[in-house]
Amino acid sequence: MDLQNLVSTFEQQLGNKDLKAAASILKQLLKDHPNNPEVQIAAANFYKATGKAEQAETIYRGLLKSSAQTGLLAQARKGLQEIEDANLRQHQDGIARSISQVGGQDLGFLAIHPIAPDRKLEAAKQLERIFRIDTYTAKNQIPSRKLKVLRIGRLGEMQFYGEKLVAAGIPALWTSLNAISAIDVHTVSYFEPTTNPSEIFAVCSNCSDVKHGDREPSKKILFNWEEVSQSVHGLLPTFSEIVTVDAKHQLTRKEDVLDLVHICDLHLPKQNCILRFHDDLYQFERGMQLEVAKLLEHIAPSVRERWSSLIDWLTKSTPQAAGKDDFNAFAEMFLAYPDFLKELEPKVDLFRTKESLWDNCFQIYSGMIFKCNL
Repeated sequence: MDLQNLVSTFEQQLGNKDLKAAASILKQLLKDHPNNPEVQIAAANFYKATGKAEQAETIYRGLLKSSAQTGLLAQARKGLQEIEDANLRQHQDGIARSISQVGGQDLGFLAIHPIAPDRKLEAAKQLERIFRIDTYTAKNQIPSRKLKVLRIGRLGEMQFYGEKLVAAGIPALWTSLNAISAIDVHTVSYFEPTTNPSEIFAVCSNCSDVKHGDREPSKKILFNWEEVSQSVHGLLPTFSEIVTVDAKHQLTRKEDVLDLVHICDLHLPKQNCILRFHDDLYQFERGMQLEVAKLLEHIAPSVRERWSSLIDWLTKSTPQAAGKDDFNAFAEMFLAYPDFLKELEPKVDLFRTKESLWDNCFQIYSGMIFKCNL
């Protein structure tokens, strides 16, 4: 049987989905005419029909570069378009299935960890494939030093992309605002010792107490030092409106940073809670009294000096806890999503003349570390 008859028979069997017979003829064609463009098209069509889209795509693209036959070029383009359409349907179906799962419609976000310089090119190629974006955009999405948020949206969609990233060797994480909100956050007024040196009381105030000006502690939480999995540190700016004189000697008002508040979270995953405290609210004069290294011996220690002693003590008491302190870089990135941030209650008991999304950023940052066990 000559080449044309073999190709015609192959196409008929492939059209009838008689893959076994088609494979037998294709094997003979590839043996006798391995470099013939018609045989190459036949092979690509067979790979496409048997779910080997990548092999089919490679052959189609090779023919577009090497063949000058109009009919073959049209078949190659048609084959590539069919692969693209099938990939798009599979992509959309996968997202829809993931969103339909329990919690899949919750609002969430997807982020990736920094990528080593020698892996950035390959990572960009994977992002281009997974997100169906152009090469330039993919390269700009790869972080070098800090965690980077790639997308916000429904958790199911974030999970769909996240699992593909992880499968491609790109470290990714995803979580929802509901998952973060489900973590109990307790505002610590001070720490109180127990008779057991391996345990400590966190004496806490309720959020409602603080908002009404009643800072008297209302709850004690007993925990073992070994329970602390992470300590999360950050600086929260407070703002004030100031009056300045512009170049035309006119008075103008603008918002400026008034102070930077040190804040710390201790994560207790066994109790599903976060112990949160900051240097504007912590009652240093109560509970555990620590030796404070003072700059000036005859002057009472400053809040900053007391805070440093407190953090040093906590760090020494929890050597197993991973310290996280890159919050401010994270916040500057996340402030680009104000509407998303507003969907989350910050749970930061800090007096402000007006709300600040920096508080929401810290809630997301600490909650993300808690839920994703970073």
